[in-house]
Amino acid sequence: MQTLQVEHLFPTMEALMPFTLIKGSFVPEFGRPDGDSLRFVPDNVDPIFRLRRRGRGPKINAQNGSVQLRYEAIDTMETGTGEFAEAATEANLQLAMSQDGRGHICTNQLGPNGRPIAFVFAGDRADEDGADIWLDPEDIEDSINVKQLQSGLAYPLYYDTLFDDLREKCTDASQEAKCEGAGVWAADRTNKGLFWNPDVDQLDPVFPKLWRRIDKYVRDDTFFEPANKFGNFLPWMRQQRDERVSVPSRGLFTGFDDLIERVSDDEIRLEVEPHEMIIISV
Repeated sequence: MQTLQVEHLFPTMEALMPFTLIKGSFVPEFGRPDGDSLRFVPDNVDPIFRLRRRGRGPKINAQNGSVQLRYEAIDTMETGTGEFAEAATEANLQLAMSQDGRGHICTNQLGPNGRPIAFVFAGDRADEDGADIWLDPEDIEDSINVKQLQSGLAYPLYYDTLFDDLREKCTDASQEAKCEGAGVWAADRTNKGLFWNPDVDQLDPVFPKLWRRIDKYVRDDTFFEPANKFGNFLPWMRQQRDERVSVPSRGLFTGFDDLIERVSDDEIRLEVEPHEMIIISV
């Protein structure tokens, strides 16, 4: 595990791109929404094609003109994994459709799969569609992203492309919800220790990025043995060449797998809190 001066890992304010304002309508009927994603039809598609790309270009549906959004700074439990996943989806839909489906996004990039990574808002904004804007922490208070964190229905998930002050705003919202035991935090086992369940969909609530690794692990019969439970999980993780992670509060720069402790064959835990991690983008 590598220790270094993490303050030099991230771009300065001058090096980061402003957000692009894109107005449009939310159209959940065109896809399968969950707690941190939704389909969106922009009034003008051109700004999406001008966004910085981290992989493929934008995936605009040719039939209905919609694009799948990926919400910035949050991660919710996967569909089908229990009450908190359902609650997050329901809350997302209620918030997004509160202004008759009209809304806008503020985005400065496409993710690897061609989805705009965005702060998402119900209703319109006075600025011109397609304008470049800078967001202050108070500007994202009304975003669906922050509201999902405030209700405890989303975990914080940060990449190194997010401004420090916006990340801190999201962390404050998440930590307040955690202190109150709101939503998923009433049952979360991310740091306390997640106990094995042969039905992965019925595992106790845990940081979704970790859950997805577990779900993939149990499908790999070259490593997974039902009798060993979590026994081969860390060797499997190391074979994945997983994402690199910075933990500024601890001066760490390491792999995601190095932050997971196998307490026993029946139990694993994440050694840092989700809000402490910053994923290094590729």
